[in-house]
Amino acid sequence: MKKLSALVFALAAFVFWAFVRPEWLNFHEQYQLFQFSTEYLTDYLALPGGMAVYASEFLVQFFYNTYLGAFVVAAVLCGIAILIEKIARRGFNIDNLTPLNFVPSILIWIYSGDEKMLFTLPTAVLLSLSATYLFIRAEKLKSTYIQIAAIPILYWLIGYCVWIFIIIIGVRNIILSTDRLKAFGMLTAHVLYCIGVQFFVAYVVTRNYPLIDIFCGIDYYSERMTIPFWQHLIAIACVLIPLCNIKLLQKTWAFYTAAALVVAATVGGIITKYDAARYSFIKVDYLVRTGQWDAVLDFCKDNKYPSEFAATGVNLALAMTGQLPDRLFEFNQMGGPAGFISRFEYNSFSCGPTAEACYQLGLINSVLRYNFDMQSAIINCKNSGRFCKRIAEAYILNQRYDVAQRYLNLLKSTIFYRSWALQAEASMGNEELMQQNADWARIDRMRIRNGYNFTVETDRMMMALFDHCNENKMAIDYALCICLINRDLKSFIAYMPYYTKAYGKANLPRIYQQAYAWVCYQNGYKIENMPDFISEQTRKELKDFNYAYLLNPKSLERGRFANSFWKYIVMN
Repeated sequence: MKKLSALVFALAAFVFWAFVRPEWLNFHEQYQLFQFSTEYLTDYLALPGGMAVYASEFLVQFFYNTYLGAFVVAAVLCGIAILIEKIARRGFNIDNLTPLNFVPSILIWIYSGDEKMLFTLPTAVLLSLSATYLFIRAEKLKSTYIQIAAIPILYWLIGYCVWIFIIIIGVRNIILSTDRLKAFGMLTAHVLYCIGVQFFVAYVVTRNYPLIDIFCGIDYYSERMTIPFWQHLIAIACVLIPLCNIKLLQKTWAFYTAAALVVAATVGGIITKYDAARYSFIKVDYLVRTGQWDAVLDFCKDNKYPSEFAATGVNLALAMTGQLPDRLFEFNQMGGPAGFISRFEYNSFSCGPTAEACYQLGLINSVLRYNFDMQSAIINCKNSGRFCKRIAEAYILNQRYDVAQRYLNLLKSTIFYRSWALQAEASMGNEELMQQNADWARIDRMRIRNGYNFTVETDRMMMALFDHCNENKMAIDYALCICLINRDLKSFIAYMPYYTKAYGKANLPRIYQQAYAWVCYQNGYKIENMPDFISEQTRKELKDFNYAYLLNPKSLERGRFANSFWKYIVMN
């Protein structure tokens, strides 16, 4: 039964992170850059709790692959539950806790809905429980002197979670000792000793960290000097659960009742903690990063949390699939022009789709700007593999190979970015290899080489890109659609000849035909006398739209005109 319970739990955790919340894995992976170097290791060993941070970042790098990441998370959470069971059985002779063994892991699962929780916490819990089980199992390690020596070492390695070790070992000594008063005194002495060690570290060794970080853990939570109660609740659960001796759980009906309650609490906690609005942003960013354009459109079609951030991802996905001029108004465009190139906000992910859009448009200097800004916005001041890769690409395309090399050196010391960095390094200064990279060759043709960067008049910026390279269809589509979103029909008409000259008048996209027909109609053209590139179907639809609007404007909210330019301009 215990093995089956562990297997079911591990499978549920794997499915959750692999298929329900893969964006959680991507979010955590993209805000760190684990490096295999002596300097990187020694930097962490110089911090209290640094080994736990180092170990967690080693594990988080595998989140780059969704299935590997889900396996790692499931293994860590299942490992915590197994250690709880082993400590209860070996340390306290309690063998009836199967449903409760998973409570600390479930609390971590729920708490992880707060994306600012770092994977250091479950890693440190696993290391602390492993050390505790080792002390319980090894007779030679039960000496008081060894425990006294172990406390500062464990604190320096795993930080805050050393308290799990201290309390469990101390309580076990009290229970097993013939002189319980002495054992209680030893536990009190160990607690005071650990507090003294922490004050010594704070005021003598580091002197750079606030007391709250020294006592409650560095890099357990991405916001400095903020320690959610969930962290303490998980530590308390790790201490209390092995002490629970509930004989009733030996009965089959009680076992299954407890298991059902644990499952219900888990589902309820996950629904509550994984904020849907917040995770809709993280989901869009994840899908854009991985180039799942159809998935972006499917997700945002029914997205209940529209924003300029979501609109940026949607419009990029429409452009990348060639559907922008046909399906523009099927999606919420509440962002206006910022739904194409959004404004920078000082947070962890709001500019991800915009940086990707700038890359696809050939705005290389803007790619640098957005990725620099996003990297500087990482709260705990880490590097990012995702952002470093884009920055290196931008410098290579700008032929600043000396600066690009610095970022490539970082990426070469990783697992998942190393092969790309080696290929990029070999391509620098080699025109033939550069042209073999289809993306780089295309963007190199589209980019403006005179230092052109950005203007607040987004449509004019797009037209400048298109004028430089007529291959850049995404730029002129952005320009025309921004004009439509702004209801700037004068600029739309001025830009249309550039579009028709490059791509012809035949099969003009649906939205463009609607906008052009509307301008003609508003300027006194009869529907039958409109330019011949406006199809018969569009002319008929305009007649029907006018009739429907005069008859009942509210009827336009549904039906055939709900996603038309005409409905947008008269109703929104």
